[in-house]
Amino acid sequence: MLNPKYRRYADRLKVLIEESRHIASLEKPAEHVGPYIQDKVALNSWLIKIKNIIEVAFGLDSLHYKELQRLTKGHVAHSYEVKAVEGLLTGALDDLESGFLLKHEFLVAGEIFDSILDEAKLLLKAGHKDVAAVLCRVILENALRRIARQEEIDSVQKTSKINDELKKIGRFGQPQWRLIQAWLDIGNFAAHGKFNEYDDNAVRTMIEGTEHFIVNEFGV
Repeated sequence: MLNPKYRRYADRLKVLIEESRHIASLEKPAEHVGPYIQDKVALNSWLIKIKNIIEVAFGLDSLHYKELQRLTKGHVAHSYEVKAVEGLLTGALDDLESGFLLKHEFLVAGEIFDSILDEAKLLLKAGHKDVAAVLCRVILENALRRIARQEEIDSVQKTSKINDELKKIGRFGQPQWRLIQAWLDIGNFAAHGKFNEYDDNAVRTMIEGTEHFIVNEFGV
């Protein structure tokens, strides 16, 4: 299931795909130059809306946006050119509904998480277990909230509650739920200044476990 944000994107693409058929139907014969779409207001309005949703949903560096630029670089004026853009929209919708955006988002997040976890390892090695634990906690909480949004679970609630709900729907088994709760506990101790409640080995286990969790969930 798509989360609410991606569902809005998908719904918008569907509307524009339907609208493309209307735009294509506006092609009319013209003397000396052959048939073309003479309603420029409707055509340009449709193109602007397409550029907006592709930019917002996929980004300026995406293949989708670059292909749209290619297709509209010249003068869009004929039904076959509109149909080409409709094909792009259909492909974008399929990518979205197949989880392309979410997978891409998870990959990018996973790479960032991996980099920050490396920093936590260095901090622990340098004797800063408390800072390392707080840093790892931030990564773990961010990851859980992303997974919650994917599963359409309230991502604003406490992360321990998110962990409970992910176990309830079967996303996590009991062993994984228990490990995550233990890591969250260490992170909470560090964040609240209860530094004697855990040691270097506990933080090391937390970082290694979180790293393994990120690899499994985010594919890095």
